[in-house]
Amino acid sequence: MGWDARSVPVMSAATAAAVASSYDLGAVVGGPVYAARGEQGRIWRLDTRGGSWAVKELLMPVGEADAARDVEFQLAAWAAGIPLPLPRLTGAGRVLLPAQEAASAWSLRVYQWADLAPRQAVTGAEIGAVTARLHQVQQVDPRPVEAWFSEPVGEPAWQALLSDARRGGAPWAGALGRRLPELIALDAAVAAPDPALMRTCHRDLNTENVRRAAGGGVIVLDWENSGPAQPERELAAIAADLAAPAASAAYAAYREAGGPARLSRTADFAMAAAVQGHLLQFFSRRALGRDESPENRTRCRERLGHLLRQPLTMSRIDRLLDLLAR
Repeated sequence: MGWDARSVPVMSAATAAAVASSYDLGAVVGGPVYAARGEQGRIWRLDTRGGSWAVKELLMPVGEADAARDVEFQLAAWAAGIPLPLPRLTGAGRVLLPAQEAASAWSLRVYQWADLAPRQAVTGAEIGAVTARLHQVQQVDPRPVEAWFSEPVGEPAWQALLSDARRGGAPWAGALGRRLPELIALDAAVAAPDPALMRTCHRDLNTENVRRAAGGGVIVLDWENSGPAQPERELAAIAADLAAPAASAAYAAYREAGGPARLSRTADFAMAAAVQGHLLQFFSRRALGRDESPENRTRCRERLGHLLRQPLTMSRIDRLLDLLAR
């Protein structure tokens, strides 16, 4: 049974007023209305005299310096013609509104509202083309790459993950057990990135975050994960997330649009392999966590089922490389 959206805590009128005041949005005329949920936050629509806004409750801690860095990248991408909902700064020039100032349990940030075309998926070719344009943005992030994107889970942690799932009677324990030898073997694909090839990347490009805009074309959402990566590793992660025909179309469109990366070796999939492993850990812990909300547990059980149906494996990487070389 799916999670009931009616159980989402309501954003208070006091919080909405604090957001409108802090970000100079004008008086509130409608909302807040719950709109969507991602792994890192909930989105609310807030209508004010200044327009319509996406207010994001940050369910994970974020520092102002990191948020300012992703805003810098968003603005560079927007200047290069990448369609995205522009971030909004407070009157004091900050990205984030701390929880205590927002009369909220969570820190907040604000974007222009983007109307999406309902039930209209983007194509692999569209994702490939917009990724090519994004990879031509010359932005360098000097920070080291986080373990989430660059380090393997490791066999002891994989075994512990399976033990926890079995001990908790998790419905995905059987699938995890069957897949575990392949997941452990995939750790060998996770090689350290080359510092000389790093640039700022979105690091979460997929069909959930590249959407069709109501007015036509695509729009790129959810930039909070952006940071240092090798473009070919981001491109490989996109290919791994798509079905084979769409992956082939994405890669062809990427090259045609002047994207600089090329996929030719197993190491290109290092980021995809690392992220998949850490996502499986993250979702499993949340799904089993007694202190987690029903919303979180249900979302994570669904995500685990999806990931374990067709995970990235060494044999799947080989098939993808063969397909993309044609």
